[in-house]
Amino acid sequence: MKKSLLLGALLVAGIVSAFPFRTSCGKVVQVSQTIADNMSLDQLSNFLADVNGENCPNAGAVVIHIYYH
Repeated sequence: MKKSLLLGALLVAGIVSAFPFRTSCGKVVQVSQTIADNMSLDQLSNFLADVNGENCPNAGAVVIHIYYH
């Protein structure tokens, strides 16, 4: 429950500067750019996997692809 609230609070706080993330079940959520800027790619991948798990509880194992330039 705490993890859900923390992820929700982080997502809501970052809507001003955010990028869209499409989950494995087709939902699109906004992820804070500030959070992403302060993470390594591995940390960001793990965070997005957690976001995916919160939004798609029956998704099972997923592979996160991060495209950046």
